[in-house]
Amino acid sequence: MTIQGEFEMQDLQVKPKTRIYYFDALKTISIFLVCIYHYNALNLDIINNPGLGVYINYLFYGLSSMAVPLFFMVNGALLLNRPYRLEKHIKKTIYLYILLNLWSLISLTLFIPIDGATYSIKEFVSAWFLLKVHVSNHLWFLQALISVYLLFPVIKAVYDLEDNKLTLKILCFVVFIFSFGSLFLHTILNIAETVLGFNYINSNSFNFFPGLNPFNQYAYTYIYFILGGILSAQFSPDKIGAKRTISLRKISLFSFLLAWVSLFLYGVMTTVSSQSFYDTVWNGYYSMMTLVMSAACFYFLSSLSYGNKLLNSVFVVVGTSTFGIYLLHRFVGAVSIKYFQNIPFSTNLLPNLLYCLGVVAVTLLAVQVLKAIPLFRKTVDL
Repeated sequence: MTIQGEFEMQDLQVKPKTRIYYFDALKTISIFLVCIYHYNALNLDIINNPGLGVYINYLFYGLSSMAVPLFFMVNGALLLNRPYRLEKHIKKTIYLYILLNLWSLISLTLFIPIDGATYSIKEFVSAWFLLKVHVSNHLWFLQALISVYLLFPVIKAVYDLEDNKLTLKILCFVVFIFSFGSLFLHTILNIAETVLGFNYINSNSFNFFPGLNPFNQYAYTYIYFILGGILSAQFSPDKIGAKRTISLRKISLFSFLLAWVSLFLYGVMTTVSSQSFYDTVWNGYYSMMTLVMSAACFYFLSSLSYGNKLLNSVFVVVGTSTFGIYLLHRFVGAVSIKYFQNIPFSTNLLPNLLYCLGVVAVTLLAVQVLKAIPLFRKTVDL
């Protein structure tokens, strides 16, 4: 990712009258997964160094594939279930585009002393607008968010059609086919190649729909966006009742575990068979496994009661700062990771979890400082 990953996913149109804590909980989990995906020292070498610890690391690693989907689901839940003003939405979309270019420029500039990089004017301008890898490419998430916002008026109009839900189903089906459906077919080919020795076409690059896809590379984000709206509106405990909520909670937990293990096993199989690392996070965003994991996680957290005031306060503080953490964690991680990698046991899971908590905490503090300065507040807070 490297998403809403590789951020603050509050309603960009209308503030909720009452705090919905599970939104903050989802954003808190998501930003943690974003940070640990971008900055970790986990030993993931299941080709040359297989072992229980490495497999545990790789299993956990796949959880980060939910980070971007959950951000989009929260955003969809907030935007699709409330009225909006087109003029304000257009201004917000333009503002996001300005922030995208501003933070690409800031990232590129600040990483010059961090990396010791040098650029010609042509190289600098190119890196600025094309998002340089390991410097500003995490801002791809803002590109994806803007692409959703550009189509939001159409999506919202279709979503609100009370007497014709077939249109929404058709829209979702078409988007699904050209995103999740395409990767699913590649998954089937990879399994067939490994198990049956079927290798008549290139399973990783073959285009099943040449010249037909009307959507961009971020088409899967539309599905998560709409899914968040549907789950939030149609499956709330108040709407479906306590008994059905408990049943669905159990189903969601089982589905999550099954999909998580399936993603792990598929990643191991693909890595071993191809003898190259299979990134279950980047390749997982539009996989069926991550779709199920994200939907199950969203529903499970939405079905819980949030009575712990201290925990709720933590969720709110982090949840309302995820946009800023998303923008700033790159600098904190880039400076600190080299020191973390040199400590004993830094390749194990627990030290990486603690390190990531530190990155989030330090970045959160920096965000609070910037929020307190009027000149910078709007650059880290939507």
